[in-house]
Amino acid sequence: MRPNNIDMMEQTIVTAQLTQEIHLLRKQNKALAAQLEMQRKVFREVKLALGQAGDVATASLIPADFIATNEEGIPKRGKHKLFNLSGREQEVLRQIVKGLTSKEIAAHLGISKLTVDTHRKHIQQKMGVSKQVDLLKLAMQSGIA
Repeated sequence: MRPNNIDMMEQTIVTAQLTQEIHLLRKQNKALAAQLEMQRKVFREVKLALGQAGDVATASLIPADFIATNEEGIPKRGKHKLFNLSGREQEVLRQIVKGLTSKEIAAHLGISKLTVDTHRKHIQQKMGVSKQVDLLKLAMQSGIA
């Protein structure tokens, strides 16, 4: 009889610990969800602000090295490095601009999160930016967003 009482006490302690951990994780999840919503709001506001800036202002904000050129170095009208992205990379970029996380993008496109992260890395390399904010700015300025 004694071992059963000890086992039951241990199970009660473990159950209490697990319940406490679940409560803590739920609290952290709620905080992360609030942060994500705030980031999405900021992305929407930035997108709206850039959209209102107009094409003339947008064109002047695009760095010269962002514009694709022909062999003679003459800019190709309307051709930006953005168009050097693959179709899938452009899809991923559109989702990034919408403020979706890699996990959400993966679910939306039916690919793994790791694949989304790889696309994200390649997009940043091709666009010549290291920060996501710069990537979003260029995407919205070029009209892909």
